Amino acid sequence: MTDEHRADHERLETYARNALAEVGLDTGHAQVVAESLVDADLHGIDTHGVFKLPEYVRRLRSGGMNTDPTVTVDRTRTATAIVDGDDGPGQSVTHRAMDEAIQIADDAGAGFVGVKNSQHFGTAAYFTRQAAQAGCIGICMTHAGQNVVPFGGTEPYFGTNPISISLPREDHFPVTLDMATSVKAKSAVALAEKRGDDIPDTWAIDDDGEPTTDPSDFYALQPLGGPKGYGLAFMVEGFCGILMDTVFGADVPSSYENLSTPQDLAHFVGAINVEAYTSLAGYTERLNRMAEELAAVPTRDGFDQVLVPGEPEHETKQQRLDRGIPFSPSEWEALVDLSETVDLDASDLLVDSVDQP
Repeated sequence: MTDEHRADHERLETYARNALAEVGLDTGHAQVVAESLVDADLHGIDTHGVFKLPEYVRRLRSGGMNTDPTVTVDRTRTATAIVDGDDGPGQSVTHRAMDEAIQIADDAGAGFVGVKNSQHFGTAAYFTRQAAQAGCIGICMTHAGQNVVPFGGTEPYFGTNPISISLPREDHFPVTLDMATSVKAKSAVALAEKRGDDIPDTWAIDDDGEPTTDPSDFYALQPLGGPKGYGLAFMVEGFCGILMDTVFGADVPSSYENLSTPQDLAHFVGAINVEAYTSLAGYTERLNRMAEELAAVPTRDGFDQVLVPGEPEHETKQQRLDRGIPFSPSEWEALVDLSETVDLDASDLLVDSVDQP
């Protein structure tokens, strides 16, 4: 991608918050959504960053997302709870759920919270890092609209059904896994199409069931590792739609369609308080020692060093904090087009227009 435009992250977050508020979203919810989108961009997960903002604005305008939800919490047992998102934004609803899990874990050692009546929530890592910042191992997963063929099948049934786990480290970025159970997210295909790029033939199939490199021929995604990704997607659904007694499998609505209808998605989050088992300092020391041992493993051609999960994204964040968040020409055009519909000015988002120290 040609980095023709680079946006300042702080101004981009303000812009996203104002765009969401302009179409009626409560400012508190808008702030969490905007922070989550820019956090994804900073970590290099552009498929779940401000790229999604026009879609969210359209859903809000179409009535498919509650602009002022009443998010409720029901403590069901000592270490469990259910959060009802009242069809509000997935980011702010799930942020509230992870807050609850962390609070429970502070007393019980671990907290597990199911979420229902929610929407697309962005990156799962945003919430597991939230737990890690509180000294907890964070767990997060969600189901998604059907676009992945089950192993051995020819029609999509499950969604990408992502899973994230973060391990806390004192004074250091958390070790974070965030993975779809498909080879790639559908939004990665959409982003490739917007950028005019081909996709690897391992990502998706066309409507004839054949692998495709043309994102415009997309029909369905392929599961990660064949039966392994399929099995993980199945288990995620067991934690989400089935456990929360809501839609599951092929009935989970797409985030790209029926924008006037709430998605009613289910998620599951957990927080495990490290101090319930060991000291956080000791846990950090052992994690860091393992990271150092891995970094010392000899590498094959093309690799400089073995990194821990989440380290490439952390390095990308440091670069983008310094240099700005890159947008392709087509992505920037979409952002400018959006600014005209919400009566905002995107011209001062560029790094060159930001006062430098």
